[in-house]
Amino acid sequence: MTEPFDFSWMVGREIAVVQLSEPDQWVFGFEASVGIGAECPWRILKNGVIAISSEDHKQQYGLAAPLDAAEVAAEILASHAISQVEVREGTADLVIKFSGGLRLEVIPISSGYESWGITAPSGYQVVAQGGGELSGWSK
Repeated sequence: MTEPFDFSWMVGREIAVVQLSEPDQWVFGFEASVGIGAECPWRILKNGVIAISSEDHKQQYGLAAPLDAAEVAAEILASHAISQVEVREGTADLVIKFSGGLRLEVIPISSGYESWGITAPSGYQVVAQGGGELSGWSK
């Protein structure tokens, strides 16, 4: 499943922007038109524990104001370079490891809907289809 897809171009790069396009399209961008779009749950682990997730967005948890998960994620990932990218066979879970003990996990949960997509600097696109398969094409 993952062999024909090369994600090595991400190694050494940093996430420049994290944003939510309502209602449910999360963007982890490297530069204009290059990045990851997720329409499924994601989480960031810091030293092996969950630091923030898409499910935390707009939750107050007794704080002074509700959390902005995009803002928190951007702060956590700032200045951390990607060291490894893995797509898990069978589920298409996207696991991106960063310097500083950080890990972004994008977790597909649908057997029918597309869950995430990546656009490379070359314009090549990869999409995680429902059921855990990947599909790719050039524009």
